[in-house]
Amino acid sequence: MQLLTRDKFRKARIGFAAYVAAALTLTLALPAQGAITSPSARVYRPGLLPSSSVVTNPMRGHYRWMNYETQAESLPATDVYLRDQVYWGRLEPRDNEFNFSYLDAGIEQARATNSKFGFRVMAYCPGCWMTYRDDKATWPDLAPSFIPLQASGAPDWNSEEFLSQWEELMAALGDRYGDDPALGYVDVGGYGLYGEWWVRPGEDGDAGTQASMRRIVEAVNKAFPTKHLLINTMTPVDFTLWALESNPNMGLRTDSLGARNMNSMVTVDARLQDVWRTRPFFSEWATSGDPVLGASQVSQWHISATSSRSMRLLYANMSSAQQSAYVAAGRTAGYRYQLKSVSLPYSIRQGVTYTPAITWAQTGSAPTYDPWRIRLVLRDGAGARVWSGESTLDLRTLATGTKTDRPQMSVSGLTRGRYQLLVEVLDPSGYSAPMHLANTGRTSAGSYPVGWLRVRG
Repeated sequence: MQLLTRDKFRKARIGFAAYVAAALTLTLALPAQGAITSPSARVYRPGLLPSSSVVTNPMRGHYRWMNYETQAESLPATDVYLRDQVYWGRLEPRDNEFNFSYLDAGIEQARATNSKFGFRVMAYCPGCWMTYRDDKATWPDLAPSFIPLQASGAPDWNSEEFLSQWEELMAALGDRYGDDPALGYVDVGGYGLYGEWWVRPGEDGDAGTQASMRRIVEAVNKAFPTKHLLINTMTPVDFTLWALESNPNMGLRTDSLGARNMNSMVTVDARLQDVWRTRPFFSEWATSGDPVLGASQVSQWHISATSSRSMRLLYANMSSAQQSAYVAAGRTAGYRYQLKSVSLPYSIRQGVTYTPAITWAQTGSAPTYDPWRIRLVLRDGAGARVWSGESTLDLRTLATGTKTDRPQMSVSGLTRGRYQLLVEVLDPSGYSAPMHLANTGRTSAGSYPVGWLRVRG
């Protein structure tokens, strides 16, 4: 028999006392019924990706503009945005004779990578490349022949023929694409130069009246009631505010990232400066854009996505500072969620409800605007998923900073033993891949291992 020395006896006595104290603490922490907040909890801190890493998700970062990849290899562009390819004359070369093939191609391109598709229909694009094509069978007129034009060549925005035909076009597009989960957003378009909602007084003929402009917007609202829509911020602010009020899914767009004030009313009118908290704000690089200025604008004005190209300045010709800024603009645009910490009990009893504390952070320029769902999963030692439960935290409400989620967790019917907890963020439609978080350890199924707990009987 081994004899205890005085020193060993003292350590054993201290250890036994600590054990009794811990057991007493656990017993006191367990009420007779109801939720239990992590008794005798251990805190896990999942690994974080470096701030310089790119986290690719839909509706954020760089999108493929005119089918161009981003110029930096480290910065992928997966979402697809079409504009020139889907001008009105191409979609409807003859009255009520629709050619959906160009939009179908964009949808399929996005679907191939579970990314999102967006588009803008233009009716007026003076000086654009498609106006110089001679092969009209392949490249029909920008505005269909049945649309009345002004002497300037711009559509007659205020004519009943233009407005009713626009409504018919939007209705047809809505019928075909309005329920497609691959369609992420519709850029309202339709009015002004390049569909950007501005005209040059006199040079482009008569501008649209308030009533006419409202009908153009309302046609898009009606055709796509569940999709994100974007109105260009080059409109008068009062009209922009009306458009935002007309549809809870209406967001903003500016086409001049990297230009002074982005040629956008957002930078000069406070009434538009909190829209980003609940509505998306998309952009496009100005042709003369400065990447350094653009990167700062992404953060300052909370821009979610911008174009892969459209600047005259090519990446290869940028200075090192400009190249870094170009990459930073795409990396920081939009949402970037991460699991900061998870407080789990060492063990749980079956049939009892617990509330682990899960702290999230959002370090991107803007939140997500889609209803992702957070799911907790238990996995046994063989890797099988044996339990799952959903959190009530809506990541759309985490615009910036951190927030602690306390989901309820109750298990039953499991074999006693040790289980691994994982967290995953899912698209409720099942279309998009699970959200990429700014954490290490992502599994092939798109979930993130957090820690271990023991399930008792």
